Order: sequence, then C-alpha cells, then structure tokens
Amino acid sequence: LTGIVAIIVSLIGGQFIGQWEAVNGINSTGGYSILFFIAFVFGMIAVYFTIATPEPKMVLPEKRIRFSELVSKPFQDDNFRKLMWFSAAWTFSTALASPFFTVYLLSDLNLGLPFVTILISLTSLVSIFFFRFWGKLSDRFSNKSILQVSAPLYIIGTVMWTFTSVASVYSLLIPLLLLIHLLSGFAAAGVNLASANIGLKLAPRGESTAYLAARGSIVAVAGSVAPIIGGVLGDLLSRYTLSLTIIENPDGLYPLYSIAGFSFVFLLSAIFGLYALHKLSLVKETGEVEEKIVIDAIFAETRRNVKTLSTVDGLRSTFHIPVSERQSSTKRKKKKRDGFSDTNEDEKSV
Repeated sequence: LTGIVAIIVSLIGGQFIGQWEAVNGINSTGGYSILFFIAFVFGMIAVYFTIATPEPKMVLPEKRIRFSELVSKPFQDDNFRKLMWFSAAWTFSTALASPFFTVYLLSDLNLGLPFVTILISLTSLVSIFFFRFWGKLSDRFSNKSILQVSAPLYIIGTVMWTFTSVASVYSLLIPLLLLIHLLSGFAAAGVNLASANIGLKLAPRGESTAYLAARGSIVAVAGSVAPIIGGVLGDLLSRYTLSLTIIENPDGLYPLYSIAGFSFVFLLSAIFGLYALHKLSLVKETGEVEEKIVIDAIFAETRRNVKTLSTVDGLRSTFHIPVSERQSSTKRKKKKRDGFSDTNEDEKSV
C-alpha cells in the first residue's frame, strides 16, 4: 500500500513541477517549496499517528546483558558476520550510483522531470508487482539462491546505464531507459525481499533484535559514505571521457561506447556489486540451490503466468495456433514445394 501511494504521489509531484515550469519559466523554486511544505505537513501527521499507535511492552530478559556483549555477539558469529560484510558491500555498491540516476537523467540526458518521475514510478510498480513472484521462489528455495540470481540482474541494469549516451545518438534512448527501469524493478524486488529475509533467518531465535541492529549499523555506515564518494567521483570524472568510435573516411563517425562523469561511477558501482556477490558466496544458508535451478523455476513461473493470461477471452485466440492448423499448414507448404496444390489433390480424390 505504501509503495502504491508513493508511486501516485511521485507522479503528481512530477507533473506539478512540469506545469509550474511551463507557466513560470525555468525558475521552479516556488513549486518545490510548495511540495516540500506539503510533505512536511503529511510528515507531521504521520508522526501523530505513530505516537497514537499502541505498542505492547517488551518482555524484560531474566538475565541482564551488558550493552558491549549485546553489540559484539553478532560479530562473533562467523556466518552472520559474513552476511554483514555482504550487506555492507552491496549497500555501498548500490548507494554509490543510485542517488545519481535521477541527476544523470536530468542534467546529462536533459530529460524533463515529469518523464523522469514516470520512469521512477515504473521501477517501483514493477517491484511491487514482482514481490509475490520472488516470494514464491524464496519459499521453494532459499534467500541466498534468490540473491544469487536477482543481484546479478541488478548489476546488469546498472551497467546498462553506461550505454545511454550512445543510445541517444541512435534514437534508442527511451527504449533503453524503459528496459533499464523494468529490469531494475524486477531485480530490486528479489534483492530487497531476500536480503531482509536472510537476516531474520540467520539470526538466532530470541536474539534477532541485536543481530539485525548490528547489521543495520553496518549497512547505515556504508549507505552514508557511498553517496558522498559517488558525488565526489562524479564531479572529478566529469572532465574525462572514455569513448570507442568507428571512423569511416571521409567523415563517417559511428560511436560504439562512450562514458563520462557519472557513467564512470555507475561502472564502479557494478564492480563493487561483483565483489558483494563474492562475499555472498561465503554465506551459508540451509536450502540453498544452484542458480540454474532458480533460473529454470523463474522461466517455469513465467510460463505459468502467461498460460493464466491466455485463458482470458480473446488472448488465447490471439497467441495460440491450434496444432491441427499448424499440421495442415505444414502439409500445404510441403505440397507446394513438391509442385502440387490443394485443387490438384482434390481433383485426384474425385
């Protein structure tokens, strides 16, 4: 529900800024100020409802545990410590690039804010739609297996951002951006679901609060440092360009690959993502299977969903060719290759 509300509000905000700029020119400070004030009002309303929400009292432990012991215990657990290092590396990887996707769309690709909000909402909508899809696979296999499939897909989506500058030359920018946001939304649903579940699963029963707090602290540090580093690198590397171009005399130029500024940051983010996958491989979880089995299950689940859709009136007749019709069509083609036609065959039968 919160995701759907966020999508609707983002679309409304983006369209509002677009209309504000159309009426008042480039200066959109007033429009943003109005949105920020509305967000502040709803934020205070949320605080009020949070305070008014009743919460059951925590059961005090029989034995008092020192704070230092409570904090250090998750780091002494070898398997959970490996999970924390994976979480830190993955968070650093994503936080290094993700805050600058919107900046890159607006400043480097010169896209309008209304269209950018549509792309962001598309990613969120796809994630919401596929949460149940990944949830079924997570119940069948393990969270680690889901991460080993969804995380590489997210990395591929990050690398695809580096092809946007060349895609704009060949008028393929919009299709590529749609593909990137569809893939990122699909992969992010699996990563977010599995990464949350695996922490709960690996934490010992009755001690999950301390374990998840330790993991959250590590993730928070990585998520705070990475955007700062990404912003500094994006600013420093904006003066450099790496390009691969085919030159055809006398004046034919065919760019194949070109990155500059934040594109370097996106590439570094993908490299750190691969390092995070290495850390994930060291984590042990019961029920984990090979990536190939999960991929086969993904295709099987997709085929099942398509079959479900094909039962809708009109869709089955659109996408389904009867077997008997295919066979008769094949026979007619064969007869034509042999020099016969349907009319000649009918005359022979008469």
